[in-house]
Formats: sequence, structure tokens, C-alpha cells
Amino acid sequence: MARDKYANTQSKVPSMSEQIQDIDALSAFSGQVSASIAGGLNCALTLLGDQLGLYRALAAGGPLRSQQLADSTQLAERWVREWLYQQACMEQVSYNETDDTFYLTREARAVLADESHPAYLGGMFQSVVSIYDTVDQLPDCFRTGIGQSFDDKGENCACGIERMSKKFQNDHLVPDLLPRLESVIDKLEAGALVADVGCGGATSTIAMARAFPNSTFIGYDISQHALNRARNNINSAGVKNISLHNPVDRPLPGDASFDLITTFDVIHDSTHPAQLIEAIRASLKDDGTWLCADVKGFPSFAENLKDNPMAPLAYSFSVLVCMSAGLSTPDGAGLGTLGFHEQKARSMTAELGFKRFRHIPFEGDVFNAFYEIRP
Repeated sequence: MARDKYANTQSKVPSMSEQIQDIDALSAFSGQVSASIAGGLNCALTLLGDQLGLYRALAAGGPLRSQQLADSTQLAERWVREWLYQQACMEQVSYNETDDTFYLTREARAVLADESHPAYLGGMFQSVVSIYDTVDQLPDCFRTGIGQSFDDKGENCACGIERMSKKFQNDHLVPDLLPRLESVIDKLEAGALVADVGCGGATSTIAMARAFPNSTFIGYDISQHALNRARNNINSAGVKNISLHNPVDRPLPGDASFDLITTFDVIHDSTHPAQLIEAIRASLKDDGTWLCADVKGFPSFAENLKDNPMAPLAYSFSVLVCMSAGLSTPDGAGLGTLGFHEQKARSMTAELGFKRFRHIPFEGDVFNAFYEIRP
């Protein structure tokens, strides 16, 4: 009898679908998730448009029919047409029904076709799509707590990240940012020793080395993909005052020899940020400067959720790349993309021997904050 009573009670529990009363709310949330799925697919198709020159051809050719765009890019029309339909539905390409043509708005040209524009996001799509190949490894990361290094993400991820930062480093680092640092330009012109820590493809190192031929620059990176790209970029640029070191084999010397040390989006990715900051302090002259760039954010998740429009992108990138890299060793810190905000930067640098910290007002980079940190 008791068993039958229990069975009857269980049969009265409503199913999950029966528990949902607000069908409009369910439909809205389902639409929201469907839009996310479409966005994920769109990343791959946007990268395709970038790689095949479709956006550049649209930008250069004005309104075009699918056959005209296919002819100008030497591609198969049927594939181009379906891609255009998808892009128009995503509102990245605009459509004129009266003459069946497609075109890019001025804003779309800047973001999708003009690699020289600060709003260009082609590199972001390249990095995101490359990450898809490593998603099947993430369940083990969640189970073990150990993340993936940058090299685990593949060369395309490194290439995409390089493209994301290239515009700032080529156009703004030397003329706009370095002059805001106390006494640094005079030292660089006279001949300084500079370390670019986490140099990636060395675009920042090359920009500084070209501008200051009397100075000596050393790029440090633990990523073999990054170092390979850096060597190629340095050779192509023809600069002679740069050398490259892997800090696993040749760490920062700790002899107070550097006049300037730079880190661009490095500290939050580091497995051991405190040790890295200690190494920077030990390698910097007492009158030297550390220029630190890191991702803008707030100290708490609640603040980022409420007031940081980049939070969805930042936390997504963190799980897939930044926090993962920071946890790629068993004792990794795993700060995450938004983990080295100004408050954290101030407290950690003060604890590790730096006495002066100044936020540098600079609006030339929408993602990063810039700090002048000195002994």
C-alpha cells in the first residue's frame, strides 16, 4: 500500500513543460539562445568573408549583385549568393531589393573591410574560429582544473590576437602613448635597453625599434607560435635592433638593467603573475618605467555585469583563452580576462616593490587601460 501511495504522489508532479506558464517568456528566451547559435555560426562565415576578400570587394565595388561579386573575387556564384543571404540576415551586409544588390554601410566597411581602421575586427573572428578546434578538450579542463596554453590553441589564435592589437601598436604606441610617460622618449632617443615582455608577433617591439634605432629591444614570449611569427615579422620589417628570448630558457635577467619594460595584455594571462611582476621589478632600473596595458574592467562581477558592455565578450574569451592560459599549470593563478583590473594592478605592484602607479588617460584603445608603474 505504501508503495502504491508513493507512486500516485509521483505521478502528480508536473513535467518540466507543464511547469512553464509564461509561453511568451519561453519563446523570448529560446529566441535569445537561437540568436547566440546564429552568432556562433556567423563567426565562421564572417571569417570566410574576410579570408576570401568578399568584404573588401564589396567595399571597393559599391552595390553589387551576387554574380558581380563572384566575378570580382573569382568565386562560384551560388556559394557567394548564399553567403550574401546569410550576411544580410545577420545585418552585416545590406540589401537593396529594388535592384537585387548588396553593399556595406560606412560602419560595416570600417569593422569588416578596412584593416587600417581602429574598429576593424577581422582578427577577432580569426581567433574565435580557431578556438573551436580545441573546444572538445574543455570538458577535461573543467574536470581537472588545468587549462590550455596559448600554443595549445594553435597558430591561428596567435595570428588573430596579433591582428587585433596591430592597429594600436602600429599607429598609436609610439606617437600617442610613449610621449605620455615621464622621461621615456629622451631615454629611447639617446639609447635605452627595452624589454617587451609577452611580445607576441613583435608588432609592438618593431614599432618601437623602428622609431628609436639607438635603443636595443628584447622581445620575450613563451609561445613558440608567437616567436615564429615574431621572427618572420622582424625579418620582413628589416629592423636590426631586436632580439628574441624565450623566458623558459632565458628569463628576465634580474640585474636592474632595463630602462623600459612593456607588457601588452600579458599579466592577466600569466600563470604566475606575482612572479612575473617580481621579475619585472628586479630587471628594471631604479629610474626605469614599466608600461603596462591590460583589459579594462571593474573589481567585481556584479559591477562588470551591470556596467561593463564588454563583459559578455570578455568572460567568453576568458573561459576559452585567457583564464585557460592562466591555469595551464597546476598552480596557475587563472586571473582571467578581467582579472587584472586597476585595483588589482595597484595592490599587486605595491606589494611587489613598486612605489609609483599612474593611470594614463588614453582613449586610443577601447579594450585596454594603460598604467605607468615605477619603482
